[in-house]
Amino acid sequence: MSDTGDGLGRGDRIELTFPARGDLVVLARLVASAVAARAGFDIEELEDLRLATNELCMLAMQGSDAQSGALRLELTMHGEAIGAVCTLERAAAAHAPTPEGEEIARLRKHILDALVDEHGRESHDGAVRTWLRKQRGEHGA
Repeated sequence: MSDTGDGLGRGDRIELTFPARGDLVVLARLVASAVAARAGFDIEELEDLRLATNELCMLAMQGSDAQSGALRLELTMHGEAIGAVCTLERAAAAHAPTPEGEEIARLRKHILDALVDEHGRESHDGAVRTWLRKQRGEHGA
């Protein structure tokens, strides 16, 4: 944390790890809103980041059997922006993707488009990583 005591500054990083379960994503939303508030984001930006964090975590779990996996959320201050990275670790691949699952993933990406400045998803060595960046002072992407 920064040494100013009242807020977060450039390079400050918060990390949260929890079982990869949809009902626990609320933890990530709460942490994201608290970080955004401490970083000086206004209420609209805070709500955007809270909702985007939900979609980010759910998108990380999309297409996997996350029952034995863990989600690791890292929030980092980058000047006037917050970066979030959600990594799904130790989860097995789910059965073949369904058309409904693919449609839900597309919808999540559209929601992220509307809420944040940048976002993405990548898979590597059995881990899925989703990320976003939300700039303070700019509403929408």
